[in-house]
Amino acid sequence: AAFKSGRFEDAAGLYSEAIDENDKEATLFSNRSAAYLKLGRHQEAARDAEKATELDPSFLKAYPRLHVALCTLGKFSDAYRAVGRGIEYIRANSPNLTEDVKNLSDLQRQSDDAMKALDTARRFLNENCPQQAESALINTYRQFPDCAQIAFLFAEARASREPDEVSNSMQSFSRTHDTDPHYLYVRALCTYYRGLDGFPQAQKILRHVLEHDPDNSASRILLKKIRAVEQSKDNGNTAFREKRFSDALKHYSDAIDIDGTNKRMNATLRGNRAATKLELRDFSGALLDCEFAINHGNDAPKMYARRSRIYEAMEKMDDALRDLQQAAERDDAYAQELHQLKVRVKRSKRKDYYKILGVEQHSATEDSIKRAYKKAALQWHPDKWAHSSDEEKRIAEDKFKEVGEALAVLSDPKKKRMYDNGQLDDNVEGSGGGFGGGQEDMMNMFNMMFGGGMGGMGGMHGMGGGGRRQQGGFPPGFSFSFQ
Repeated sequence: AAFKSGRFEDAAGLYSEAIDENDKEATLFSNRSAAYLKLGRHQEAARDAEKATELDPSFLKAYPRLHVALCTLGKFSDAYRAVGRGIEYIRANSPNLTEDVKNLSDLQRQSDDAMKALDTARRFLNENCPQQAESALINTYRQFPDCAQIAFLFAEARASREPDEVSNSMQSFSRTHDTDPHYLYVRALCTYYRGLDGFPQAQKILRHVLEHDPDNSASRILLKKIRAVEQSKDNGNTAFREKRFSDALKHYSDAIDIDGTNKRMNATLRGNRAATKLELRDFSGALLDCEFAINHGNDAPKMYARRSRIYEAMEKMDDALRDLQQAAERDDAYAQELHQLKVRVKRSKRKDYYKILGVEQHSATEDSIKRAYKKAALQWHPDKWAHSSDEEKRIAEDKFKEVGEALAVLSDPKKKRMYDNGQLDDNVEGSGGGFGGGQEDMMNMFNMMFGGGMGGMGGMHGMGGGGRRQQGGFPPGFSFSFQ
């Protein structure tokens, strides 16, 4: 009654009392074995089930209990032989019990498959093929989830992909196996695969293992790997702070190459490398690293801000704005940067007068702007394109207008200041410099910049509205060519 109601401790005690009265009854030992199995006391369960088969080899219920207990203890070969003795006895004494023989043969096959699965999984792990090791073990693990030998090897195979889940699955062994080197190694492995933040705890566990088992090669190799990653990372951080970006790139890359399976670790390292590549103007490489980092757990606001800066450097302003908005929503420290980016995004959607003239905004002076205008105006003057196709004439006319607009804004201190501050848009009245883009205004500006010595600049072919051809043109011998 106690067993059926789930009071297994009470049941084991009652069976013990009965055994004290009669220690020759196989049923009592088999029943107590069943209670011990429910309590997770597999050593005692195996002992009682074996005693039952010795007292009465024909008591078939004892064999499955003995098999489960021995397999859970990792004694698969013992389980195979114990069930084999039962099969031999039945065949010799009750050959008509064919169904029972079949059932016991199935158990024997399970233990045999488990031994093969263990050998296969160990081989795959030695070959650094954890997924294949997991596949080899999964059926055996489902049959014997409480077998520490199977559970630890299965956890080792899965740790790189599911460190948190595997760590949780190890909790049930914490009291019974807290000094087991394999158990401690798996714990360290899970902590290692949680990323760089887990390194201190992983090293502490591994040092503890090696203190008690100096020849534990797996723990020694993992500890050496962690130290190598930390050294390369620290070297990279130092080089980055000292603005030795090429050196930083090498050190971060070295750290990443140590273990490509640790995605969380590499998410941090590739986030750092993204910052380095941004400084080296390798924008595509920086973007790849940043996206890897974000997709593998390194999704702090600073990573979105970093990717925003990369997108901006690649002139992908909408993407840059989206990422920085996400960063600012999670961290107010990015609010000011977001405000500034919005101004730059607004600027990016208007004409870039500095780019039109081919000058850098930070170094542009009044003289350099005028020189750039002269060069661009001569390049795109419609008379130079008089004998080109209609499409080429149209393009030249548009370009000529743009360089005129650029000069009108950038040569006027007030308009230039407003333009630089994002207060002057293409559609704001006066942004075109005070001329409406007609040929007379453009030619006046052109003549003014060339000291009025260009005559009427001849015809302005294709310049809107069928305007009257002016007299003059370029002086004799004038050339558009540049050195």
